[in-house]
Amino acid sequence: MTPSPPGPRHRIAAAGVAALLLVGIAAEAQAALPPYWQRLREIQAIVDSNDLAQKLHDTPIDRIERAGEDLYRIQAGPCTLDIRIVDDPTGGTQPAMPGPRRFHIETGESACR
Repeated sequence: MTPSPPGPRHRIAAAGVAALLLVGIAAEAQAALPPYWQRLREIQAIVDSNDLAQKLHDTPIDRIERAGEDLYRIQAGPCTLDIRIVDDPTGGTQPAMPGPRRFHIETGESACR
C-alpha cells in the first residue's frame, strides 16, 4: 500500500514552519555585525579601558595584536598583556535581543621586561 499524499492541512502547517524558520534565520543574521565592524568595536573597547591604562601604568599602546578568537595581545613599551573578549549574559530567561554582540573585556596581568 502506498502512502497517500499530504492533505492541505499538512501543507499549510509545513509552510508555516518553514516561514517561522526563515524569520528566525533573518533575525539572527541581523543580530551580528560584519566582522570588520565587530573587531573595530572590540579594539575601541580595549583602547577605552581604564583598567588597561592602569595595568600598563599609562604607557602608550604600541601594538594591538589579535592573538586568537576573542583574544588580543597588547604591547606598550616594555610591557605586554592579554585581553579577552567575553560575552555579556543576556540576563534572565529572555531571548537575546537583535543587535551587535554584547561583550566586556577581561584584562590579564601585565608582564614587563
